[in-house]
Amino acid sequence: MLEQAVFTIILVYLLIVQLFNARLMKPMIETLGRSRVYDQTIKSAWGLCLLLLALVFLFQVPPEAVGLGFAPAEGDLRAWQFFFLTSVLISALIAFYLLVKTSPGLRRRLRTYYELEIERLLLPQTIQEARAWGAVSWTAGVTEEFIFRGVLLYTVTLWVDVSPPMLALIGGALFGLAHAYQGVRGILVTGLVGWGLGYLYVAMGILWPVMVVHALLDLIAGPIHVVDSETD
Repeated sequence: MLEQAVFTIILVYLLIVQLFNARLMKPMIETLGRSRVYDQTIKSAWGLCLLLLALVFLFQVPPEAVGLGFAPAEGDLRAWQFFFLTSVLISALIAFYLLVKTSPGLRRRLRTYYELEIERLLLPQTIQEARAWGAVSWTAGVTEEFIFRGVLLYTVTLWVDVSPPMLALIGGALFGLAHAYQGVRGILVTGLVGWGLGYLYVAMGILWPVMVVHALLDLIAGPIHVVDSETD
């Protein structure tokens, strides 16, 4: 019971903070600048992630229950099939990222999909900010997947018994709400992405491939608004 309460309180607090960030994000970026906001985001994300990891070990939660395995369960054919598909997806995302990074024309075409005010405020505009965005992307990939897929979905199962697809749907909805600072469209898009990542996770039973996919999706967005690069 204590385990349920502790994890639930922390995750509810996180969601509330993220909802308040919807109003604070714009003035924070305008006042502090992107680089400072990036730095604070990285520190707070890793701090929360390490706290939850410590609680996982304190409550003796099996690592596999929060996705901390290396490979799908032996003999689970469906999990291995999804692992293979995710590996293909990772390869495709790496190739696409390299294209985005090296093709000014492709970046210009993609900008129309990243025209929300918060996206223009949050995404890097200079080479220096783009480099810092790399750290933000990998931080988000690792910490958000551990928090919103590993720990959050585990916490949901402590309260209710639901099917894996429904579990992924619940996780996607909460993940969308956690990105309320991106507006209604951002909630819907991140919720849909969160559902997809959650489905991959519950299908494979491991987090690290999903972390890589998440990080690559964020990395692809990084160069979109950088207009002073050598190749732009």
